[in-house]
Amino acid sequence: MKQFTLGILALLGSGITASAQKFFERHEYGIMAGGAQYFGDLNPGYGFNHIRPAGGAFYRYYFNPYISLRVGLSYAQLGYKDSYSDNSYQKTRNLSFQNNILEVSAIGEFNFFRFQTGNIDRRFTPYMVLGVGALYSNPFVMYSGRKTYLQPLGTEGQNTTPYRDRRYNKVNVMAPFGAGIKCWLAPGVNLGVEIVHRFAFTDYLDDVSQTYVGVNYFTPNGTPNTASVLQDPSLTIDGQKLGRAGKQRGDRATIDQYLIGQITLSFQLKTYKCPSDNPIWDDY
Repeated sequence: MKQFTLGILALLGSGITASAQKFFERHEYGIMAGGAQYFGDLNPGYGFNHIRPAGGAFYRYYFNPYISLRVGLSYAQLGYKDSYSDNSYQKTRNLSFQNNILEVSAIGEFNFFRFQTGNIDRRFTPYMVLGVGALYSNPFVMYSGRKTYLQPLGTEGQNTTPYRDRRYNKVNVMAPFGAGIKCWLAPGVNLGVEIVHRFAFTDYLDDVSQTYVGVNYFTPNGTPNTASVLQDPSLTIDGQKLGRAGKQRGDRATIDQYLIGQITLSFQLKTYKCPSDNPIWDDY
């Protein structure tokens, strides 16, 4: 009888303790998948006819129910061809590229509504994102059945003394901004849909930016090589190629960009703690 009474008291005590606790979680882990679209010298009209795969993983930290920080690692395939354009100059120019982007980013998220996973009254919110990151870029084309990277070729004269200022790095800063909407599917399981635009602080995601330097920089002995072919694959018109020295090859006035639309799925590992004295967390 004594043991039974002690057991009842223990259960009552645990119930009182549980009622003095509430769901509280600042940490979230997630994955994302979707598509990426490049904008730049080969796609100046912001067309959406060559969307490529994108995906990644992230960690989100909630400062409060409205503001959080997301740190992520993402991968995106970019690419485009002049042949996709209706512009006659671009069709003649005949440039193309592919690029597999790796990026790390720190992004601030700003919820429009108070968001609490598991609370039916706080089930969804639209949000905005703004942040900064770094990307790794190494543009290439398929040439003679092989992947050929363009940066080492110096297609705009980067390997010659007069044009060394055109050299570009494979690692560059990028700035993401965008918007989305998220909701919880079950307590601790959140689903989101977002569109985030990236400004790359380089004009060479596509290896195109300035002017042609002329074939003589690539073939001083008159023998064609890979660099001379890929710097000017233009169609021949009246027996002449497009890429004469000083003629426009790209538009250096704008930097390259890309947009990623994706679905996010994230998980919170539940923890419980006593109610906070901070009223902003009173129902979180």
